Amino acid sequence: MKLKINKMSIKNIFTGIRNNFPLIILALADVVVMAIPFYMENFIPNIYQNLGLNASDYSQAGATYGFVAIPSYLLGSYIGDKFKSKTLILVSLIISSILGVWYVSLPISASYIANATVTAVQLNIIFAGFAFSTCGLFWGPLWKAVKNHGTEHLEGEIQEKQVGKNNGYQGMMNGLIGLTLALLGTLLLQLSTSKIIPNVMINGNAINLGFFILVIIYTSLIIASCVLALLYLKNSSRDEGEVNFSIKSIITVLKNWQVWLLAILVLGVYMLQMGLSSYVNYLSNVFLIPALAVMIIGIFRTYVMRFMIAGWFGKRADKSGNYILWICIGLFIGVLLILLGVVLPGFKNNFNPNDNPITGTIIQVVACTNLILIGALTWALVTIRWSPIGAELNVENQNYATAVNIISIIAFTPDAFFKQIKSAIEATHHTTLPGSTTQVANQLGNQLILTVAIGFGLVGCISGITLYILLYRKSDKFIFKKKNKQMLTKNN
Repeated sequence: MKLKINKMSIKNIFTGIRNNFPLIILALADVVVMAIPFYMENFIPNIYQNLGLNASDYSQAGATYGFVAIPSYLLGSYIGDKFKSKTLILVSLIISSILGVWYVSLPISASYIANATVTAVQLNIIFAGFAFSTCGLFWGPLWKAVKNHGTEHLEGEIQEKQVGKNNGYQGMMNGLIGLTLALLGTLLLQLSTSKIIPNVMINGNAINLGFFILVIIYTSLIIASCVLALLYLKNSSRDEGEVNFSIKSIITVLKNWQVWLLAILVLGVYMLQMGLSSYVNYLSNVFLIPALAVMIIGIFRTYVMRFMIAGWFGKRADKSGNYILWICIGLFIGVLLILLGVVLPGFKNNFNPNDNPITGTIIQVVACTNLILIGALTWALVTIRWSPIGAELNVENQNYATAVNIISIIAFTPDAFFKQIKSAIEATHHTTLPGSTTQVANQLGNQLILTVAIGFGLVGCISGITLYILLYRKSDKFIFKKKNKQMLTKNN
């Protein structure tokens, strides 16, 4: 019996992989196109040194990505539904492959070019190119393709109630692939740090071979995902006839007040993610958690939690059908958890775990556990953030990518403005790392940064609650009406 169950389990796993192989391809593409402009900074300390640049140069390139992303989302809101999802995804991956190869060449060209400005200009162009290819061409079609996967045989409202399950599976695979690559990247960097992998000397300049290998792997996987998408992605029958999409469709979506309220709600969710990135530095620089422990916790929070949470929560949310309510509740809990992180070290700007080792250790453990909990909660919300578009806002399939991009224009503006706010706080409230001239945000600075995230999270929560009330106040699904009915039934 045990052998039979094991065989059935293995068979189910392979059946699931075969049936959802397009989602795995999309998950791979989703990971690797974000790797160079975003993810690699999580594993590579002082990444800019490998390109012969200063920290400010690399940060400026990141800001360039954020500013180019906004008009790119606007462009995507037009072309995302006008062309087939597969076509746009392929074009995006081709452009990203070229940009990846260009990025690989930077450490080499920087060794022969004395003027670092030339490298900085190239990096800005590369990051702007990634913003265009990812936000303008890839983002909307990605989530539309995920939503439509395996729904051709379903009808009506049931088609939209599959989206949580599909997003969950894609997110689960995203976490698994990202975890594998993160562990590989960490291994490569540790081997380089230990001199087991020697540096490569080019024109008298030492290039970190671990970094070079990792970038080549990411670029190769972008190319591989492009080939796999060409061979195995299929255009959904639900995409037929959408070449007639017009500006009027964008106006129709823009006039939908529900889309704007959902956009602000998703912005609140994204601010949780932005807060998480600041929380990692908070652990290291204020709570004085060892660097290796922070790295392990960061990887666990970023990838393991997504793998564990996304699939389960997507199915759970589909069963309830109340995606907006789930997001509001989760966002409010997330705000409370970030608030806990703010108050943990006190408000005297002098937290030192060594002053009281027992209390200090307890606070450190709570701070680390809090990061993992916020990570789990964030991935749960990210899994269903697009689910309300079709299921609750009733946006038609031919306008779906438009809605995703219009929401993204608002929701992802923190890529531009939050970094500017963060930079201003760090410039005013900073401290110098021991044995270094590097300045980082001090305790108060970190608390102010997280407070900004809390503020926007609350705004998003208020927007979501407003949307929920306006949508369901006359419906039997309205949670308060259910409570009243249950109380009346109980009294009778």
